[in-house]
Amino acid sequence: MISSRADRFRAFGAAHWPFLTLLVLGALLRVVAVLGYRWANWFPDSFEYLAGAMEPSPHPARPAGYSLFLRALWPFHSFELVIVVQHLLGLGVATAVYTLLRGRFGLPGWGAALAAAPMLLDAYEIQLEHMVMSDTLFTALLMGAVTAALWNRRPGPAAAATAGGLLALATLTRAVALPLIVLLLAYLLIRRAGWRAVALAVAAAALPLSLYATWFSSEHDRYALSNSRGIFLYSRVMTFVDCAKVDPPAREQPLCPHRPPGERPTSHYYIWNGKAALRSDPRLPPWFSAEQEKLAGDFAIRAIRAQPGDYASTVWEEMQLGFSWTRPLFPDKVTYRYYEFGRQERSLPRFVKVDVAAYDAGRAKTRIIEPYAGFMRGYQDRVYMRGGILTGLLAIGLIGVAAGWRRRGGPALLPWSMALALTVIPPITVMFDYRYQLPVVPLVSLAAALAFPLKNRRNGADHTARLKTGLGQIRADGTS
Repeated sequence: MISSRADRFRAFGAAHWPFLTLLVLGALLRVVAVLGYRWANWFPDSFEYLAGAMEPSPHPARPAGYSLFLRALWPFHSFELVIVVQHLLGLGVATAVYTLLRGRFGLPGWGAALAAAPMLLDAYEIQLEHMVMSDTLFTALLMGAVTAALWNRRPGPAAAATAGGLLALATLTRAVALPLIVLLLAYLLIRRAGWRAVALAVAAAALPLSLYATWFSSEHDRYALSNSRGIFLYSRVMTFVDCAKVDPPAREQPLCPHRPPGERPTSHYYIWNGKAALRSDPRLPPWFSAEQEKLAGDFAIRAIRAQPGDYASTVWEEMQLGFSWTRPLFPDKVTYRYYEFGRQERSLPRFVKVDVAAYDAGRAKTRIIEPYAGFMRGYQDRVYMRGGILTGLLAIGLIGVAAGWRRRGGPALLPWSMALALTVIPPITVMFDYRYQLPVVPLVSLAAALAFPLKNRRNGADHTARLKTGLGQIRADGTS
């Protein structure tokens, strides 16, 4: 029995050694990050999420899904646990990419492992997993939805419902996922999944969103997920808007910028800076209230209609940052620094109002431990997903979708369309940010891998059966 079990382990390792090698490397890199930065890295939004975890309430600016995730881990009072769980989620996303490509579609082991490599080895992905932020959870929920939708040739009712529910949870983690539910429904229709599958996907997505909107209404007297859409769009137009061209009504005049475009700060200043009009002008409705959201949204729409060329140019300029081979400093030095493993220990910012110690006493300040931290800094300087590679993968995925038009776009259609949406929505609605690119990586890697024709793709079901049988035998032997 022992010999048989060892033989099966060896066979499993021989079949999947490229991915297992990368998985071990990815895990070791995350261990080094945990040893070097104890225990969490912080971003300004982290403290809002933490406040929502300790006193749950629907935040007016962003959905509270990640705060509820932190709330679930609160009984352990450990930022270390939060970070370890997020690192495990990152490894899980890479494993899902590999399993889907290898088990469902029958890609060669090296090809499926190559598609999973960016999630395992990208230094900025590892750094983001090490931060108290929603992006890792968001990426895991997205990848879970895509895996459920693609696991069978034609998604059944259960798979469609699972995908719809996971996308709803992703939307409650980051609202940018809301349009992705529409893409899922379109995919189900295009792939002729059947009315039952579409109906269950709609129901599974609508239920958590409706419950959350009801909760939001109890606090803010409005059925919505947040009061931020119009405010974010307002910040988008502030880098170029010319009120002489827009001619806004008197009630919107306080929203006009006072500096010429070349001297204005980046978009996020107009939301979060204490001196910005939205926060400081007494003539405007309260910050992130429904009234302010509508007023700011109306102003933004006027600006876009009056200056469509300037709006398009601004969006395109920021999108090009994501296509660059290097990482140009953007949006500003302070924000850019948050996305890098730091050299110096810093106290928590002065603006923090939440009692961080109530979540994990005495371990809020990040301690930097050498030589582990130095290794991660050097690694981050060299190993990350280049914007040019990301652009190439998008192009390959598009070619694959176009080539598969007779198969109604093929399975690559879903991850590719979601990757494209996550690439263009942020600069269209608020601003480009390198952090927003990372959830695109597993989706675009998956889509690009599916673009290549495979002789044995029809045998994907056989690969799936063998993979399940092998794992089942290993588990059975281990418990016998």
